[in-house]
Amino acid sequence: MSAPKRERLTASGVAVLTLTFALTLTARVWGIDRHYWMLEDQIRDWSVALRPFTSLPLVGSPTHVHGYTIGPAFYWILWIIRTTVGPWFGNLPHAGGIGQAMLQSAADTLLLAAVWRRTGSVWLALTTVVAVATAAADLSYSALVWNPMAGAALSKIATAFVLLGWPQRSAAGVAVTAAVAWCAVQSYTGAIFVAVGVFAALLAGSAERRNRRAVVKNAAIVAVVVAVLQVPYAIHQFSNRFNDSGMSAVTGSVQQVLKGEQPLDLGRSWDGYAHAFTEIETAPWRKRWFVWVLVGCAAVVASRFRRDRPLLAVILLPQIAAVLGYAWYVGDFLDYYYYFPLMPAAVLTLTLSITAVRPTAWARAVSVALLIAALALVPARLRLSATLSRMPQYGPLLDGSRALVQLQRPVRAIRTEFALPPTSDPEFIYGILGGRIDRTSAFTGVIAADGRASIK
Repeated sequence: MSAPKRERLTASGVAVLTLTFALTLTARVWGIDRHYWMLEDQIRDWSVALRPFTSLPLVGSPTHVHGYTIGPAFYWILWIIRTTVGPWFGNLPHAGGIGQAMLQSAADTLLLAAVWRRTGSVWLALTTVVAVATAAADLSYSALVWNPMAGAALSKIATAFVLLGWPQRSAAGVAVTAAVAWCAVQSYTGAIFVAVGVFAALLAGSAERRNRRAVVKNAAIVAVVVAVLQVPYAIHQFSNRFNDSGMSAVTGSVQQVLKGEQPLDLGRSWDGYAHAFTEIETAPWRKRWFVWVLVGCAAVVASRFRRDRPLLAVILLPQIAAVLGYAWYVGDFLDYYYYFPLMPAAVLTLTLSITAVRPTAWARAVSVALLIAALALVPARLRLSATLSRMPQYGPLLDGSRALVQLQRPVRAIRTEFALPPTSDPEFIYGILGGRIDRTSAFTGVIAADGRASIK
């Protein structure tokens, strides 16, 4: 498949893209002000976003393995969301979820445009995006202030840029694509495998044309972009005398394997990827044999597009790199969110295999049939998404906090007459709304299950 031709977008094309953005965003944020998942990570990161830009950290958010991501891109994005989307929703936590959902839906729309232009088939493009965007876990988690989903969205955008052929047309395209891919890594370390594929694609296009000068130029652009984006991290390390390692879990795992203390476990890594693919893309059915369909389609794509190295670099290489890379990781593979950035590549592997069907009319018919099937599965996926990452206490907590602020009386604490998740904070919303906590006050704010509030 050669680089896409530059064609003017028609009115019908604009309508399809606009509708895609609107529908995916609506599905993600519907009722978010009543069930937003406001737990420890969301409270911590939204608190950071509420600061002035000059007060943002020079590194990323903490990880569950006691490190942090290697750059501040996630907090930059979150700060932009807070300053642009936040004021429309009182800078409340769910504004961050809406902003991240907008980023995801924009990425879906761009991916739709990229696949459509690359293949010439709107049916194939729509099937891809419906499969990616309506996955129950994606729908639920993409509307959270959560760095793995920011990394997944940026990975999707970088992949779409490659499929659109922008990096092949200009140095600016190379630089922006590399920057987006590396910001994905700064947002979430698991996006590194997508970044590897994107960087390979940026070099592969010129290598195909035997243009050695262009290969060297693109490699230099990628290196400069990454170096510039790592300046904040370098400043952080310098200020800590290079004694602070945010990647200790990764480096520690690699060292254990190299020393022979732990095995290089490809089997466990493959099981982790298979589990993630099943949990994210095939739920609520979760049939393990679906992953072997993916393997078969990967073989078809590798044969069909064997001369299109940039495309293979962003579709097959990230998945292979992930299986090889996680084999070096000494950790738990049951957390399927590790693999969110890889899911667009997995779905593209499935859908692009259809292009091998001959004649073209048969391929079009199969694409339409698969789109109908994908749409038929959407209701079940929506029902499952409604059971994930939901905190129904958020609505009453928001209503009660507003009512307490209107009473204009400082309280020493706020308690609820309903149970909150252990890592949530009943006082967080109240503080954002302008309420004052005075630990010497004689009064306590009480929020009932129906959202009514009183002072006792």
